[in-house]
Order: sequence, then C-alpha cells, then structure tokens
Amino acid sequence: MNIVAIAACASSMVVLSAHGMQGVYGQPVPPKSDPTTGVVPRLVSAPTANSTPGSALVALAPITETAVLGSPVPTIAPTWGYRVAVIGSQVFATGPERSMSIGSVGQLCTWDRAPDGSWKANIKLSQLSDSMPGDYAFQRLERGGPFLFTAVNRNGLGTSLRVLSPTDGQVNEVATIALPAGADLATFGAWYASDGTTLAVSATDMRFNLGAASADRDRDPKTFIYSNRKGIWNLDGFVRAPASANGVPTDAMWFGTSLDIDGDVLAIGRPATIPPRQTEAMPISGSARVHVYRRMSGQWMPEAEILGASVTDMKCFGLSVMVEGDLLIVRGMEPNDPQAAARVWLFARVGGTWVLRQELVPKTGIVPGRAYGFSMAISKGHIVLGDTSARGVDEIGDATPGMALVFEERDGQWVNTKRLMPAAPCAPRGFGNDVAVDWPIVVVGRTKNTNLGLEPGGAYVFDLAGDGQAVSPRPQ
Repeated sequence: MNIVAIAACASSMVVLSAHGMQGVYGQPVPPKSDPTTGVVPRLVSAPTANSTPGSALVALAPITETAVLGSPVPTIAPTWGYRVAVIGSQVFATGPERSMSIGSVGQLCTWDRAPDGSWKANIKLSQLSDSMPGDYAFQRLERGGPFLFTAVNRNGLGTSLRVLSPTDGQVNEVATIALPAGADLATFGAWYASDGTTLAVSATDMRFNLGAASADRDRDPKTFIYSNRKGIWNLDGFVRAPASANGVPTDAMWFGTSLDIDGDVLAIGRPATIPPRQTEAMPISGSARVHVYRRMSGQWMPEAEILGASVTDMKCFGLSVMVEGDLLIVRGMEPNDPQAAARVWLFARVGGTWVLRQELVPKTGIVPGRAYGFSMAISKGHIVLGDTSARGVDEIGDATPGMALVFEERDGQWVNTKRLMPAAPCAPRGFGNDVAVDWPIVVVGRTKNTNLGLEPGGAYVFDLAGDGQAVSPRPQ
C-alpha cells in the first residue's frame, strides 16, 4: 500500500467576532404571517403529560430537554443548528453553508458545561479556512475520538476533509485530508467516519442529476483508510467490496453509502440503491448488504457479509450503519414506497460471528415513519434513533415535531426506554434530523427556521444521568 503523509495545518481556524444582538439566544421571535393567506405558521413541541385522550395509549411519556442552546451571535446558514456533536462536557452546532468568496466559511459554535451545570457559549464562532466561491461546508459534523470531522465540498473537485480539535473553548483546524495531487476523485468524501485513530472515507458516487451517465457510475468504488500517527494523517490504503468467487465482475455501485468505525472494526453499508429524488430514480446495483472488516496485523480483512435478504426485502438495507464494539445497527427502507416506515436492526458479534439480535421497534403508541433512524448513535451501550416523522398517538393536529428514541438492554432484550421530545418549540418535523450522544448526554439539533421566526438555531440537550429529567420552561 502507498503511504501518503497529509501535513497538518499549523494555523487555527478563523473566528468571527461577536456582533451583539438582542433576542438571539435560542428563543423564537414572533413568526410572520403568510401575506397571501394571512395564516401564521406555527412551531410545535411535545405534548404535555396526560393532555390528550391518547396519552393513556402511549407506553412512554415524552422526556423533554434539560437545556436549549442558541448561538450567541446571528447565524448565516439558513438551516444553522442542523448539525450537532458532543464530546464530554462540550456541545457543538453548525449548519451547511455555501462560500461566497475566497477565504473562510461557516460558523461553528461551542458550548462548555460550567460546574453549576449550565452551558456557556463561546461568543467567537469558528470557521473553516481556505474556501473558494461555490464551496459547500459543514454538510456534516462528526465526532471521532477527541476530534471533530467535517468537509468542504470543492464544487465538483471532490471533498477536502477537515480535522478539528476543540481546545480551551476554541476549535482549531489541525489537518486537511484529500487524495494526493493528480489522483483526486470528484466523489471522494461521499461518507466518512473516524474513532480518532483511524479514518475511513468512501468515494461512492451518490451525485444526482447525472442524466444518461447515471448508470455509468463506478460499480467497484473504494473506501480509503487513514491512520493518525503523531498528528499526521497517513493514507494506508483502501478496501473494496470482496470479489465474487465465480469471477463475476463486482456490481457494488453503492458500496460506501454509509460506514462507521470503532477500533479494529469497520462496517460499510452497501444498499442495492439509494432513495430517489423527484428528478430521477437511482440505479439498482447488486443486492443489499453490509460488509464488516476487521483489522488484523495492520491489514483490514473481510470478516462478515450481512445479507439484507436475511432480514428484509428492502433494497435500501445498509443505508445507514453504526458500530460500537460488538454491536452493529443497520437501517433499511423501501425506496419506492413513500408511506413505508424505515426499519432498524441490531446485530451482535457472538463467538466471532455476527448474528441478528433483533429489530429495534418503538414502544406501544409510537408510530415510526419514513425518517425512522435517519440519525443514529451508539454510546456506551445505549442506542439513540432520531425520527422527524414519528408520531405518538397522544399527539394531536397535523403538525408534529418528531422524536429521538433511546434503546437499552433489559433482561437480554433491547427495548425502547425513553422518548425524547422538545419542550422549546421547533419547526414541524424538525426534531431528530441529527442526534449526537456521549452518554448520558444526548444532543439533538435545533434547526433555524426564519419563516417560523426561530432564530438563530442551536441544540437541545438531554442529560439522562440517573434517568433524571429536568424540564425546560416553554419559551413565551
């Protein structure tokens, strides 16, 4: 394998000065009415206990946040707060933003937990450096050990991954990762995950609107593996889908659609297709499955191949994966049925073999939707699944916020033990797009919505230590 050293950036991230603004600390401002209908759109929140006839039919009452965090300065991204992360006693939030000029882009806010339990924001929001007009930043924000990982999509030239190190309330940009000059791929950075020591980056072609070229995507894409050696991220090599034993050409177009890594275990999702857009349906390639690799003597070797057909006929089995130790969760959905709920399965490594433990099913009275498991996290043996489309039978009206569901092992079975919902209002179907967990802290994004008067965006924090609950007052 070729070893390519990726030099670390010596400079820190550029920061924005605080501009000072009244009323931007996470409380929604009055929404404006639609000028054509006069109807005022409304924010939504969790139902209060025993407030509806359906309350008795739901096994889990909502647990609401212990804190609502808002940016201390105005935010630029239209959906700021869509992406969140948590590392110990630090919470981070940002939102996708397109660069309009040469220089810096994006806004990343950091909150530190004070000894009294309150959360204090750093009024200087960090930015990514070295962007060009048209670059797209902060589409994702992922924790990997002590680091945060995000990316800058370089407008058709592939993705430049950025490694960020939170230190003393500041977030410093410590490394930039890209393929070597002359070997760049426009699809590099399609998905990525890290545990802080190893980084996996897929080059799956998930672009839309390719027209006739859609069927000509690479059917044997690579996932590149990097390792962190004394602060330098080195390219160790790559993995591909295992070749067929009978010599048939590999048909694994969607290999790398999702992936996750934990220590010596790497899980890579390979759905048969990905969900369609209104403009096009995506090609079918092979059969849905998840590949598990294990690092042995410094080499990543195939350990298991989990066939989607063993548990479901959904073509999007493997659309999302998360791994921690000997636990693996896999999300699947049916791409051509907009009414069908997504599903999530739990696999475990037992005696060296990956076996199906069970499907993760919400408690009675909670109806999952198409977005079930759209965001997923595992932390210290706890699983959290976000679902903006979920609905409890105790919720009334057409608009509901969504929820995040916690699963824990009880007497050998994994059961839905908690139902997290917002007390501070959010946009309809706006809760659960992104969840981040460092147990017992669960963070859910609170996406900015200018039309509904929700400014400037931020995060909901749930402190589940001791299964306690402290309910935030509803903003007036």
